[in-house]
Amino acid sequence: MTAAHLADPAWSIFTEDWDPAYGAPATFDLDAPDGVEPAEPDTGPVAGRPAHVPIAFVDGRRRAELSLWLEHAPTGVRIPGLAGAYAVGAVTIRPGRQAAFSGIRVGRVVVWGAGANAGDIRHGGYTWAAESVASGDPEALLARLQDRMRAAEGELALDSAARGWTTVLDGPLNRIRAMHELAIGYVKTHRRQILPDDDHRLVPRLAVGQRTRLYTAGSDRYTCYVRVGSPGPGGSPWSGIARLDFPAVAGLDAVAERADLLAGTLPAYAGAPHRDPRAPVNLTPVRNLEANLARQLGRVELATRAARTAVISGATR
Repeated sequence: MTAAHLADPAWSIFTEDWDPAYGAPATFDLDAPDGVEPAEPDTGPVAGRPAHVPIAFVDGRRRAELSLWLEHAPTGVRIPGLAGAYAVGAVTIRPGRQAAFSGIRVGRVVVWGAGANAGDIRHGGYTWAAESVASGDPEALLARLQDRMRAAEGELALDSAARGWTTVLDGPLNRIRAMHELAIGYVKTHRRQILPDDDHRLVPRLAVGQRTRLYTAGSDRYTCYVRVGSPGPGGSPWSGIARLDFPAVAGLDAVAERADLLAGTLPAYAGAPHRDPRAPVNLTPVRNLEANLARQLGRVELATRAARTAVISGATR
């Protein structure tokens, strides 16, 4: 930003308490609208309506545990591998009852690059199931681990929705294999502007518990923005804004009703700044779930030691 920019009173400087390890929550570095179209009339912000319904929050965690290499002595060719783990689960909240963790699932994989497969790794009660990717880029191995976690999140979200829970999946709906009307995506980072300019600049003006009108997003879903919490002192106007993705299978009227419900209900679960560096948009049930999933994965140094011991002892197949 130049001195000329700073002299323009239309520019403002805000703080951002968001943990930088997670990237910025609202960058809009890709600012081309993504073909969304209004699905509701432009009546201004829509007030949410809190409702007492069974609700489930689904999320996952993944971590790399050990980098590996296959080496071919005659040629010096090296092929990367990665041993990693993921855990997914849900926090379920039923009216009048305490919240509970459920559906916890843990998986471990060893991903080999360049189409190679040196087999599973086993030691000390740990097993990393072998997979292969075509790319020899180490980043592709981490991406496969991420994909495995996302697929497990999607499966759990669909299972939860099929049991009648209003299911809030932490992230967009593009990670699930099928659409269910009760499975809703919750997107808390905004990397591209998807609304036309006139609509986009109105989003930060939402009050807590309000949503924008719904927009079509492709042929199979609707989307809208909601405010779940207020920015702290000096905070960006986009702090506390989330985007909701809804399957279109139930029809616009049913989606609008569910959007009203979530816009009015989610602020009760907004994160607290003194407990969560991603507050308020990182919801408290999700924060607690993340901590529980980290415990489910166990101590990383023990997993790393087991994987290294397996490689040294040849405990692969």
